Amino acid sequence: MKNILILSNFESYSINATTYAMDFFSGQSCHFYFLNVVKVWEYTTDDLMTANEGETVYDTILSSSKSKLKKKIAHLEDTYTDEDYTFTALIDYDVFTDAIKQAVKSYEIDCILMGSNGQSNFTERLFGSHSTRVVRKVDCPVFIIPDNYTYSPIHNVLLVLDEKNVYSTYIFDKAFKILDRTKVKVSVLRLSESEPMFKSEEISQIEEDFDQRSVPYFHLSELTGTKGNQLQIVDEVLHADANVISTRPISFTSRLIKNTGVDELILNIEKPTFFLKD
Repeated sequence: MKNILILSNFESYSINATTYAMDFFSGQSCHFYFLNVVKVWEYTTDDLMTANEGETVYDTILSSSKSKLKKKIAHLEDTYTDEDYTFTALIDYDVFTDAIKQAVKSYEIDCILMGSNGQSNFTERLFGSHSTRVVRKVDCPVFIIPDNYTYSPIHNVLLVLDEKNVYSTYIFDKAFKILDRTKVKVSVLRLSESEPMFKSEEISQIEEDFDQRSVPYFHLSELTGTKGNQLQIVDEVLHADANVISTRPISFTSRLIKNTGVDELILNIEKPTFFLKD
């Protein structure tokens, strides 16, 4: 059984990601954990003062989310009766990524699934959006579903590497415990100033891992455009159904100067994308 953590904030993109997950995992045995992390600072003194007698502050803060998740799970249980799915609601008001880390450890999560609306503002550029913070700080594969994306079977997968990443069977196996490697054809996009020194060895390893006679390999210099735009172009040319990206964290200072790295990719993805921590 796969243990999947779905981050749920009841927004449209989160609801869409849940629908995608139900279709993507159809026919598999899965335990879905729906985690809602409540923002405590959104609650005012008046909210707490109107709590029912006998309720703790904890109960008051979490009661609305508990009710919404209970209704959501009841709907899913009624809708997917023919699937081998189990649903569990998790509510927390810890620091966002700390709550996710605790859930990943406690429930032996195989993959985190979440939606993304592709929007960014100054605060998110400074500290990172929810998606980028999860990718940077949580040691677990993160599967991000763009808003309004409708499920279709995954046949073509693009493996994305940058100048500092080398293809690793161990790293990419984390995604292909979720994706069925026997049903996909892979291609490679290398985003770097120059081709890697061991390109031929890298391609040979990928061909062996995916039992694929030839692997299309594309190299684009970062000078030709942003990473996000390059990814969009190659996805369209290859008719990729999903991306698998190996990432490394960037410094806080770099995020102050410009939107780079993980942030740039997440803001521009148009296909379901796995992010793996290198």
